[in-house]
Amino acid sequence: MRRRAAIFATLAFLLVSVTGIAGEGAGATPIPVFDSDNFVDGFRGPSMAQSLALSTAFYEESHRLLQRELRKKDERYGKAAIALFDVITSGVLPLPLSDTWLHEEFHRAVMSNRGVSSFDDVYHFKPVPFAIAVSHVRDDALARMKRDHPADFVRLSAAGIEGEYALGYRLEQNEFFRQSKSYNAPLYLFVKLNSALYVMSGTSGETQRFTERSERDEGTNVRRRDFTGHDFTAWVYDLFRPDEPYAARGVHPSGVGIRRYRRPSDLTAEEKRYLHTVGRRSLLNFLDPNLAGIDDFRTGSMRWNVAASSILTSFGTATDLQAFVQRGRRVSPRIALWMQPRDQMFRTHAAQTGALAALSLRRGRLALELEAKSAGWVQANVHLERAVIARVGFSMAPSTWAASPR
Repeated sequence: MRRRAAIFATLAFLLVSVTGIAGEGAGATPIPVFDSDNFVDGFRGPSMAQSLALSTAFYEESHRLLQRELRKKDERYGKAAIALFDVITSGVLPLPLSDTWLHEEFHRAVMSNRGVSSFDDVYHFKPVPFAIAVSHVRDDALARMKRDHPADFVRLSAAGIEGEYALGYRLEQNEFFRQSKSYNAPLYLFVKLNSALYVMSGTSGETQRFTERSERDEGTNVRRRDFTGHDFTAWVYDLFRPDEPYAARGVHPSGVGIRRYRRPSDLTAEEKRYLHTVGRRSLLNFLDPNLAGIDDFRTGSMRWNVAASSILTSFGTATDLQAFVQRGRRVSPRIALWMQPRDQMFRTHAAQTGALAALSLRRGRLALELEAKSAGWVQANVHLERAVIARVGFSMAPSTWAASPR
């Protein structure tokens, strides 16, 4: 019943966005109603693309509304209200479509892609939660995923902040290419600060106590348990041990099920050092002009912006520069090239090249997206293997057929 309720609620939010109840600016972010990723294993949703589009529209519309209503008095009131709104909807009372919801839905999308069912506890609407779980996950399903898809299993733990960083990137894209006027700087800061601190806390004594308390509180109720516990203690554990059977984690302290949560005391000294290094590297994400409200620079007729990025992946970390460039009004299809560890394994010296090409087209309110990629990790694309993805969606802003940025 709870899984069905989550799907029903997600479809309702899709309908709200498509029919324009979200507001007049909803056209800035087309919502994919049908995504080929929904049908990888029966029918599952939302996909990464759907949850990312919904959260992007949620923040653009709510931020724009607060700005419009409060800047009549003083622009500072609008900005303060937006910062307060983001804190409340993500931390005080996490809501569907919020940053917190997106975090959990990215975890769920990785599991769904491998046939593992789950439930997002954001739908419990619990105020000031001790933690938000992705629950109703079976031990045998996690064991099968770890055995058959070890790289996906590593990515699974890091997928939450992958989604949060993707949200910031998508909002910045809209500011740059579509001249979206929503004020998002507080959200950018919240995401980057919260994510960096979360990674850094993976070896702390507080995380050790948090994990032990969670295991005591959940007792023998396997359905209530989160799929992984602290995301990054689990991430580095499985990154270094891709071939370890899931059952080797041992028995849960209650005596029922597998002890799926990893504690800092379970990590080796090498694993702790690597997690410390990754935590410090995550501070590179603060090298972003958008945090200061600067969404572009100009050189002659060319507009551009650039920001540093360090994201946890299935094979370790991806650290690079993300650049936006526009000359006149031309927009090119999205093209990406990379070299990544072969088979997405952390302990390998062999490299594997890869590429992605994507194109978004719109006519009237109809939006089409086509994306093809070779094997490799790509932010906000759930497939580590080769894949071709097609999406059909709608927006409220009509247009003729035109290429648009993604």
